[in-house]
Amino acid sequence: MIEYIPYQIFYPKNKSEEKALVFIMKQSIAIFFFIMAFGAQNSLGCINYYHTVDQVGEMHSWGDEGFVHFNKNFNLELIASKLPKLAADFQKYHSAYMLSDYAVYLMKTGRVDESLAILKELNKSLPQEYQIAANLGTAYELNGELDSALFYIKRGIEINPDAHAGSEWIHIQVLETKMKQIKNPDFLDFTSVLELSLEQKKDSATRAQLEIQIRERFPFSPGPDQIMPSLMIDLADRYTNSLSIEHAKAFYNIAELYYGADSTLTTPKIYEMIELRKKYKDISTSDAIVDGSNHKVTGVPYKTIIDNNNWKNYIINWTEFNLDSDALLAEVDYSLDKSVIAEE
Repeated sequence: MIEYIPYQIFYPKNKSEEKALVFIMKQSIAIFFFIMAFGAQNSLGCINYYHTVDQVGEMHSWGDEGFVHFNKNFNLELIASKLPKLAADFQKYHSAYMLSDYAVYLMKTGRVDESLAILKELNKSLPQEYQIAANLGTAYELNGELDSALFYIKRGIEINPDAHAGSEWIHIQVLETKMKQIKNPDFLDFTSVLELSLEQKKDSATRAQLEIQIRERFPFSPGPDQIMPSLMIDLADRYTNSLSIEHAKAFYNIAELYYGADSTLTTPKIYEMIELRKKYKDISTSDAIVDGSNHKVTGVPYKTIIDNNNWKNYIINWTEFNLDSDALLAEVDYSLDKSVIAEE
């Protein structure tokens, strides 16, 4: 899973960065209107509360934030707006940590070879840095070098077992499944990626960990895909039994219609969610109203929760940026402590 160095903060100091922030604001507004569309009615209340229903008819508070989209790609225009400042800061500080973040952006834009070359060398000098080890594992995975990917993801867990809410065990399972598929392409026809235990299926932490890993993997894994349907079905099952049949139905649809899951695995579950919706249609949230308006989430079309994060089909002009990994690495000052940069 990709990691960033936490000290990086970008301020709008030029037009490109200001443009990027405007784009983010527009995205936020779009998400706001999406939230309001969740079975909502016009209301004079200043606060909106949402509730979901699970498979036994129990209500769950959704807060006022709604559901955050799955991004099916990266916002290349936003990345391009950040690269100049990061490159300039690297020229000023010669920080290995900044170069690691630069490599992450290269990875996200498909320049895996350059990213991998940088991260391999950084790891040699900074083997105890969790972010670099984790990013290196991801770069190896994207490059198809699964043995090395598994080694560095496991190394990352050794350094920081609590990263991403302890969800990196899922990344391990994904890599091991990919390796088994090389020997047996039909491996997932008879099993799932995670093979969750009964205890894990009942544990809300498993649902949260699954969602963390799926969100991170989603833009790297355009449909159709073999691994993602299994993860999406597991996530949908967890939503069904502990949070929301409506979102579960959408996730089953994503597994089938976006990622290509066998319909025999998803269609019965989708129909089950439809029947549960009918069964609990009269459940009211009126008793839970504290202030403002209160809505039960009904109807979540799967396409509305998959976001095209590069809808302009933006293309980065790489002639403006340094892609010479050897030259960049030659400038790194490994004696520089990242806390010094954080104080700047």
